[in-house]
This record gives sequence, C-alpha cells and structure tokens, in this order.
Amino acid sequence: MQHQMSNRIGAIILAAGLSSRMGDFKILLPWTDDKPILTHVVSKYIALDISPIVIVTGRDADRVQETVARLPVECVHNPDYATGEILSSVKTGLRAMPDGVVATFINPADMPRIPQSIIQSMNDNYRPHHIFAPRYQGQRGHPILLGKTFWQAMLDLPADGAPRDVIQANKAFLKFIETDDDGVIIDIDTPETYQQELNRSHN
Repeated sequence: MQHQMSNRIGAIILAAGLSSRMGDFKILLPWTDDKPILTHVVSKYIALDISPIVIVTGRDADRVQETVARLPVECVHNPDYATGEILSSVKTGLRAMPDGVVATFINPADMPRIPQSIIQSMNDNYRPHHIFAPRYQGQRGHPILLGKTFWQAMLDLPADGAPRDVIQANKAFLKFIETDDDGVIIDIDTPETYQQELNRSHN
C-alpha cells in the first residue's frame, strides 16, 4: 500500500540490544539464505514500500551500519543502549522520524519469523489515531503500529517505564490483527531458540 509523502507510515527497527543471553550478536547471525537476521527483518518493510525505515543501533553499531549500508534505511544510535532498556531505543527512533509520518511500526530486530503478511495487513488496515498489534492465541505480539497521536506519551515516559505502559493506557484505541502464526511472539534470545527457530524456517 502506497502512502503519500504527507501521510506516510514508517518503521523503527530496534537493533540496540546487548544479546547478553546469546553471547554472539544475535541480529547479525545468519538466517535463511545465510543473510543476517536483521536483514530479513528489514527486508519485509522494504518489500512493502514502507518508508522511512529507522534502525536504532547500540552494541556493535559499526557492524550494523555495514550490514545495512546498501539498504534504503537510516541508522540512528541510542547512546543509552547499555542501560536504557527498550524504551530508550523506542524514543531514539521516534525522535528520528521526519515530519509527515503519521504512524510507525516498532519492530524488535530479533524476531525474524514475523510474517510479512501480518505487517501488510496492519499497514493496509491502519486507521489514524490508533495502535495496531498482532495477536496470537490471546497474546499480543509484535510489531506494534503506533499512531503519531501516542508518540509524545511514549517520549514522556520516565526512564524506568516501558512501551507497554502507553499501550495499556490507551486500550480503547488498540486494534488487533489475529494470526495463527507464533512468529509474532517469538524472539531469538538464546542459542537454543536460535537453532530451533532456524530449523523451523528451513522446514
């Protein structure tokens, strides 16, 4: 779905995590076709012509920038990535969004099995001043599609807050896209999960 320049939907890819449970920097581990996990996540948004795409970097920012150097994305660095939890990266991404963007996806970079069809459905069904999310068996998943109406509330959260605080406070504006694909709730946090999910993707 194409969006006019003044009515665009963007995407924030959260790639600033420490990968402390994985050891290796998980988002640069090979996925299918030996392309890194990060590339697979970003490519779904590129394929849907969603723009701008902002990648929030933290650990190994230079390696991340090198990995996506030829892709139509912008990298912004979260200086608080080591201590700021996910909220600091969300804020970094929101501040980097240009004027004219009316909503943005927020997608952790360690979730390569989110179906592109879910992103497309959220994009196609988005209505202004709402929050969209996929739901698998009653569990809210990722990505989140956050209308600009709620950006300031996210930016105003205290350092010890979490993005879900804004979602919980605005349940009346939350719309779900139901899915039977558990890719919307599975992140790659450990070597065991990585191998298990990689095997599933190859089958």
